[in-house]
Amino acid sequence: MIEVSEAEPADIDSLVELESALFIEDAGQHDPFADPTWPAREGHKDLTDLLASPDAIVLAARRAGEVAGLLVGYAQQASPTRQPVEYAVLRTLYVAGDSRHQGVGRMLTERFLQWARARGCAEAHVDHYAANAGAAELYEQCGFQPRSVSRVIGL
Repeated sequence: MIEVSEAEPADIDSLVELESALFIEDAGQHDPFADPTWPAREGHKDLTDLLASPDAIVLAARRAGEVAGLLVGYAQQASPTRQPVEYAVLRTLYVAGDSRHQGVGRMLTERFLQWARARGCAEAHVDHYAANAGAAELYEQCGFQPRSVSRVIGL
């Protein structure tokens, strides 16, 4: 059985491992300029800061006491070019291989959306690599709709 709850400082080492795997599997495959060593170098401080922030949420999905998935999100004010609202950003989502296809990503995302609604956020945003069809499917199942497209050209 999988349980989702807010992460605790004792979870940070496990969360860094999961974020490292995400960087290798996702960014490392889809972005030639991603630095897959970033989580190992900066992840501990980053997650410690996020756990302490009232504007962030770090979730852990646990199976048999082990962290099997993580979600990192935060709330921020809209840019000056938009109406003055707060919106939520789903920054990081990763589920370990042996826990995939069991609804864990959806559980984490739904808990994030509950947090965002409770804060009064007007919207929730998420970005993913175009080549990551699994992410696209999950986010669409959770109600996210495409709004804009980012395009890149190597120089």
